[in-house]
Amino acid sequence: MNLKETKTIRVKTEKRPYDVVIGRDIFRNVIESTLKEYKDCNIAIITDSNIEKIYGDKIYQVLDKKTNTFVISFKAGEESKNRKTKEEIEDRLFELNFGRDSLIIALGGGVTGDLAGFIAATYMRGIPFIQIPTTLLSQVDSSIGGKVGIDHPHGKNLLGAFYPPSKVYIDMEFLKTLPKEEILNGFAEIIKAAIIKDNKFFGYLESNIDQIMNLENGYIDHVIISALKVKANVVETDEKESGQRKILNFGHTIGHAIETLSNYDISHGRAVGIGMAVETLISHRLGILTSDEKEQIIAFLKKSKLLEKCPKLSSDKIIEKTISDKKSRKGIVEYALIKGIGESVYGVRVDEKIVRECLREMGFL
Repeated sequence: MNLKETKTIRVKTEKRPYDVVIGRDIFRNVIESTLKEYKDCNIAIITDSNIEKIYGDKIYQVLDKKTNTFVISFKAGEESKNRKTKEEIEDRLFELNFGRDSLIIALGGGVTGDLAGFIAATYMRGIPFIQIPTTLLSQVDSSIGGKVGIDHPHGKNLLGAFYPPSKVYIDMEFLKTLPKEEILNGFAEIIKAAIIKDNKFFGYLESNIDQIMNLENGYIDHVIISALKVKANVVETDEKESGQRKILNFGHTIGHAIETLSNYDISHGRAVGIGMAVETLISHRLGILTSDEKEQIIAFLKKSKLLEKCPKLSSDKIIEKTISDKKSRKGIVEYALIKGIGESVYGVRVDEKIVRECLREMGFL
């Protein structure tokens, strides 16, 4: 699939359906059409310092003399996804006299989308926002589904809301500025989408990993659209994560614990990659996943280089951190696991002894 024209995926949620528009070199047109559509509104483009540095000139050229549109930038990095940054941006919106007839555009990666979306969800009890994700990770995962929020010292994404965007625009030209590590970060979520829901897609990833990682046209188009379709399908059936949407947490229970305990030195993608490996071992240990498929998944995670950096963390500390995860119920951790490539289960309670053994098999202390 070589994307020569824009493609639209409709996310049909109960609260508010919205379109995800995918294309190449569409950023300027998107901004211009949005400014025209919301010409009578105050508009805040919320972005981080890295994006402002790379794309600032482009943004300001489009905004030329637009008196009701403002760029609000914050320091790039996961450490900014907190209550203090949220409060500072909200204070700025009040200074600029933003009311309920305002619009927020989230321009950036997952941190920006989560933070700006949470501000949109709570400012004046909710104003519309548009997602323009700039990283592979945010394009295939965090920009759709309506989960917005911030981190807390007790864990990742513990404060937030379900608040769908009005629209999502994915411009694949943004990927050209990303370092290899950021591509790998997003690739973890692409692999997850295939493992939990689509074995044919997983086979495609196995056969074309080099072309995908090199962002070759056609290959990267196909995997982004395939991953988005998996996410959209799951979200449509369970917007508020009361049931099936929990399968999207595969790799994340262990992954979030590793990410937090490493003080985010281990990126989200690598942490989820390690989490998927551990939770694959757990699935096999419980007897719901065959040895052959376990080996196939672990081999591919190794080939993708997601397992290259395994931090020296205590198994007990990881288990302790999973208990404070927002996915646990009454202090009992519930895992999303796999019964086969393309088939997943959720709400599985696992004996701590098994989790500890699988963590140690992966090299944790």
